[in-house]
Amino acid sequence: MLGLAIREVFAPFTGHPFDFELWLRLGYYVSRGTDPYTVTSPIAGLSMPGAGDMTWIGYPPTWAFFQAGLYHIFTVTGSSNRFVYYFLLKQPMIIADVICAFLLLWIVNSYRGKTSAIRAFGFWLLCPFTVIISSMWGMFDQIILIILLTSVLLSRETRRSALLSSLGFILKVIPLIYIPVLAFSQSSAKKVVQYLIIAVGVSVILCLAPYLAFNSWNVRSLIGVGADVAQKRGTSLNYWILLFLYNVFGNSFSPSVSALVKILSYAWIPAVLYATYFCSKAVRAKSADTSQQQRYLFLSVQFITLIFFLTKTVVNEQYAIYFIGFGLIDYYVTPTKTRRRLFHLIWIVALAFLIANNTLLVRFFEPLSTYYQNLSLNLTTGLAGTLRYDAMAISAVLFSIFCLFYLGSLYSEIRSATFKEERRAIGLSGTD
Repeated sequence: MLGLAIREVFAPFTGHPFDFELWLRLGYYVSRGTDPYTVTSPIAGLSMPGAGDMTWIGYPPTWAFFQAGLYHIFTVTGSSNRFVYYFLLKQPMIIADVICAFLLLWIVNSYRGKTSAIRAFGFWLLCPFTVIISSMWGMFDQIILIILLTSVLLSRETRRSALLSSLGFILKVIPLIYIPVLAFSQSSAKKVVQYLIIAVGVSVILCLAPYLAFNSWNVRSLIGVGADVAQKRGTSLNYWILLFLYNVFGNSFSPSVSALVKILSYAWIPAVLYATYFCSKAVRAKSADTSQQQRYLFLSVQFITLIFFLTKTVVNEQYAIYFIGFGLIDYYVTPTKTRRRLFHLIWIVALAFLIANNTLLVRFFEPLSTYYQNLSLNLTTGLAGTLRYDAMAISAVLFSIFCLFYLGSLYSEIRSATFKEERRAIGLSGTD
């Protein structure tokens, strides 16, 4: 399989100089009982060349335990070669990529048949964006996407879907934005409450459980990470990059503007909740037909993804993985020429931003030697640096515009479905 072969070739020798370096440190330190929310030093013989002290993860502690397990497997192999360790760390992401492809194959085949399903399968495995995120960057959003896709497929099985949603949340915070729409898609108020209690309750319990076993760990660090993620500002795939670049070039805001920006950094929360309310009406209106309800649930999670993209002050490149996954279902299951064009435009400009932000992908080769670290630094200064920032700004603004148009098309379709059901309900009521 070509897509798998490409990923495995890049797996041992590439990695994000912060995120992937952090994964390998988590494996080493957490296996020794160290709190994952502490500053760590480079590990002799394992860390990337030129790595220094680093801060901690922005996720619940579950991912840290996962890395500790992989480090234990590495020690069992008896190898001391750091590239073997890197290869091992990449396998969950690469395997998740392949599972995502098969899930998309199954979903699209159930709606549109074998030909469309194979095309979706092939696109996912060969798309340069998905290859870079899993195999070169070493990011694990594909694992979360598997959980989300399965949660939608099992949405009528309240407990199983809710448990899966909680598993997604304890790995990464972003699944939180999908839990409400999955909960409100349930057939009764009792099941809605049950879904929320299971999804949220299990998440909280599992996130806090390690602090009962490790007395030296400080739970306030975990809470601080959650608060920081909610209002984080910085490099962003959307139009908020302009604010970041304004500061990069030595400008500063007045206290009143800074206060406004801080308030706006929480705008994604009410925006996602309103999007959930809007989508839930269409999903519940299709409750009589399992296949149609599931289809509109997939459209709804894509709608919420785009709302998140357009309101969050920091949208990391890897978040586009969710758009591509849900978008491939929309691309083949609900084929519209407008959204098909926008689908390609969005992932392409996201790829352009990823390449520019990561210094023409040079920084992903830093595991090999400090040469690539120095080259990456050179590409952030002078004319090259200016062109890099220009490319980031242009691609981020285009990403936002294309997402807005895609959102508008989804809005029309979801609103139309809700309106038709409301009219039908009124008509049936009038015949009584």
